[in-house]
Amino acid sequence: MKQGVLAAAKAQPDMPTVRVYPTSDQVTNILAAYQQAVDGGARVIIGPLTKNAVTALAESDITAVPTLALSVPEGETASPNLYLFGLSLDAETRQVAQLAANEGRNSVLIVASNNALGKRLQATFGEAWQRLGGKIVDQLNFTPSTDLNALHDKVEKLQPESIFLAVNAQEARLVRPYLATATPIPTYTTSQAFSGASEAQKNVDLAGVRFLDMPWMLQPDHPAVMIYPHPEKALGIDGERLYAMGIDAYRLAQLFYRGEMPAGGVVLDGVTGQISLASGRQFTRELTAAEFQADVVVVLDNAKP
Repeated sequence: MKQGVLAAAKAQPDMPTVRVYPTSDQVTNILAAYQQAVDGGARVIIGPLTKNAVTALAESDITAVPTLALSVPEGETASPNLYLFGLSLDAETRQVAQLAANEGRNSVLIVASNNALGKRLQATFGEAWQRLGGKIVDQLNFTPSTDLNALHDKVEKLQPESIFLAVNAQEARLVRPYLATATPIPTYTTSQAFSGASEAQKNVDLAGVRFLDMPWMLQPDHPAVMIYPHPEKALGIDGERLYAMGIDAYRLAQLFYRGEMPAGGVVLDGVTGQISLASGRQFTRELTAAEFQADVVVVLDNAKP
């Protein structure tokens, strides 16, 4: 994330100097570094990154300048200077539900890995889907030891109108062939199932699956993406997303610094998505829809979450 902030700052040298305050994982140390930044004359602060530290900052009375926290704290944020920006997988999952609803799906089968993240996304999608008026026909969980042929038989019997996969990339490749039926079933998932363009050939079995991700990962010709350099050394898929988050965090900080932050609505066409300022001083991101097709990923220009 820090690399992304510094890359964005380097691309716009007319802006003020970025000063980095190293911290440990201890909340007290992070809050002390925050106070040090304020005392040092910082006009805008980016961070902290962890939920515990952001929660502690939200409960404190030291946010004296506009502060862009990079996680969502527990509970309400009372400080008028504390703004929230992050890569929320739960928010993304709710957008996937909206995408499926916008495309006319009325009922869904949820297939989730039987681990903490899979169950969390399963619950998040289910709640969002039901709020949208959709029906859940069943919810199936699997582990590496699950008889996937039995899972296939269950899908054949249910013949769901659509499927949501709460899985990571490796799990998606494992389970997707067992969800195939004579009539293809529209299938949706999150960016967790996308491991980057460099691994596209591994995704042949995911053909037809739709998902959401940030422009940085999907649209090299996006106006904002073209401005900023990619990292010199490979960071991995999660590192790339954090790098992009750093770029947009810096761009949002610029708006605060110049006093140009709108009160609401779309504030930035970012490399992590179209960023809006919602209620509660929380930034939201509208992501880009895409589909696995053979060994490539294709952006769906007309599909909106």
